[in-house]
Amino acid sequence: MLNSWDRMTSALNLEEPDRVPLFEMHAPSEVVSSVLKKRSLYQNIPLILNLLSSGVDPVRLNKIIAKEALEFHRRLGLDWIRVPMAYSRSTKVKRLGWNTWLIGNTRYYYSAGSLWWLDEPATYDPEEVLSKARCSPPEVDYDGLDILKELAKRVKERLFLSFDADGSWGPIVSRPKLLVHVLLWMRTRRDVVRSLIDYHTRFAIELGKAAIDEGADAILMCVDYGHAKGPWFSPTYFREFIKPALRMQVNAFKRRGAYAILHSDGNIDPLLSDIADAGVDAYQGIDVIAGMNLAKVKRLYGDRICLIGNVNPRVLQYGSKRDVANEVVRCMNQGAPGGGYVLSTSANVSAGTNVENFLYMIELARRIQEYPRP
Repeated sequence: MLNSWDRMTSALNLEEPDRVPLFEMHAPSEVVSSVLKKRSLYQNIPLILNLLSSGVDPVRLNKIIAKEALEFHRRLGLDWIRVPMAYSRSTKVKRLGWNTWLIGNTRYYYSAGSLWWLDEPATYDPEEVLSKARCSPPEVDYDGLDILKELAKRVKERLFLSFDADGSWGPIVSRPKLLVHVLLWMRTRRDVVRSLIDYHTRFAIELGKAAIDEGADAILMCVDYGHAKGPWFSPTYFREFIKPALRMQVNAFKRRGAYAILHSDGNIDPLLSDIADAGVDAYQGIDVIAGMNLAKVKRLYGDRICLIGNVNPRVLQYGSKRDVANEVVRCMNQGAPGGGYVLSTSANVSAGTNVENFLYMIELARRIQEYPRP
């Protein structure tokens, strides 16, 4: 029987391990607390920020988060930990209200599993953006790797570890008003878009290389290239602005000895040929709610890219046990034949708290030992 690390690397190399590996991008804190049978810090950003604002030592919190992340994955039999960014010793946090904090000099609001910048400008001056983008990006804060270091020390080459780093699109799509400006500048200010993506990509590469040096087996590039109806941009714009940055990241992470894994929500069917050409090892998401078809993606790209995901989070939240079983079997039948598949939901389950269905999905997937045959 393979261990989790061997199982994951086998799948990423487009092989059939002993069973289909299991992963979850972001289980909600309600699920984590149910599994651990206590109120957990892992995946509980509001609780962590409240503790930091009350003066609790971030080094202590990082150690607890690492311990709980490991315990959660071991209890469920998940093969891959998406390691969160650690909290820096220099981070200053002040609680402003319910789910609102001042982190450094910036106000943030927590919603649906993510922190959102409250004071994003309504408009962006392209000349100011261009001037900043032509500067050197900030240096990597190595304190942010402390949870990764702790987990690598405990489970290196036993559990698969990834760390997030992307500059090709993630820092843009996470700011809604900047996103609107960039989509317009793709037509009117190509120089600004190229410089902005280059700025973020240079930082992502340095962060990713530092994470690999500290024990990350893969860099997870969280990009969200699409929305429910398709990509944010045409394939032509993707090739002009984003694909070169994606390829740079992929090449840098692979040269450092890690896998390069792409996560994107939304329907990105029109971009998959170029994504495969950029050299990514795996694609996580395959957003079923946005209309993506796992069987089609497997047929077209399964011999080039490991596929991860496609379980419908709405079924997990609202379906019966039979619905969940049918969804797991569907994904196994469509994604697993021939190898190169990892089971997970197609997007975060952070919006849902149906703990029973989530645990049933994992239990059922672990029981299925035989790979489906075409």
